[in-house]
Amino acid sequence: MSRSISGLILIICILFAGNSCSTGSDPEGVILDAFYVPAELALQITNVFNDLAMDVNGIAMHNLGFKEDTITENVAKCVTALVYRTSVLDSIVLNYGTSNCSSNGAGFKGKVIVSPKDEGLESFDIQLKDFSSQGFDITGTIDFQITGNTDGDDFSISMENAKFLITGTDEIVYTFSISNINSIYTFREDEEDDMAYVDDIFEFTTNLTGETPDGALFTLESVSDLIYAYSCKNIIGGKADFTLTDVGAGEVNFGGGDTDEDCDAKVILSMSGAKVTITL
Repeated sequence: MSRSISGLILIICILFAGNSCSTGSDPEGVILDAFYVPAELALQITNVFNDLAMDVNGIAMHNLGFKEDTITENVAKCVTALVYRTSVLDSIVLNYGTSNCSSNGAGFKGKVIVSPKDEGLESFDIQLKDFSSQGFDITGTIDFQITGNTDGDDFSISMENAKFLITGTDEIVYTFSISNINSIYTFREDEEDDMAYVDDIFEFTTNLTGETPDGALFTLESVSDLIYAYSCKNIIGGKADFTLTDVGAGEVNFGGGDTDEDCDAKVILSMSGAKVTITL
């Protein structure tokens, strides 16, 4: 067993003390020891990114022409969405506070600052300030692009050189370095056919590359269109490949895309003939 993988297993056991950490070479042992937790954390990072993308798209992009100072429609009570006026362009600040704010299914803390980069309001910088979600403290700047003709529908979002820091059971802070994450979203349908965005469904593709605290490289890449449903607060359909350096590749199955049957936050991770269920 290589030094990087044996070290990764140690980190896995520290981060998730409840997980069994065997040293068997059977397929199930490989998944549980060196594959399961990096895949789970990559999926959690992807979920955080999706949830944040949907919040920014839903709150900010649906209100680019907003004339008041505070946005309240379709906004969770724990979020303060303020519009800051400038002489040229406006910025929108989403303040999730210092406790766990459940917005679009995710638990957020801190501030998200959405600032236009062009007068046509198609390109935006998203800055994170004291921001955390799902146990991660997150730093980095996000690029948001409106790609369709209707605000709040089609868009892309990307982030480079981000840091996702998580504290293990030993109270040591471990850093997952994300070199790149890029997702392209296409509006599919509104379940209730109304003006509210909280039941919208999107199809999207995504690619994530990163590095574990022990230096193992990993990727998560969609191999089909993935389906994200606001009402489920999760990816509910499609497949992706997860690859971990020196271990191998596995398939992530998010489900069939049904908002009733697949709205359970469960995915199936398959590798070398073995399958495990991950709950996000």
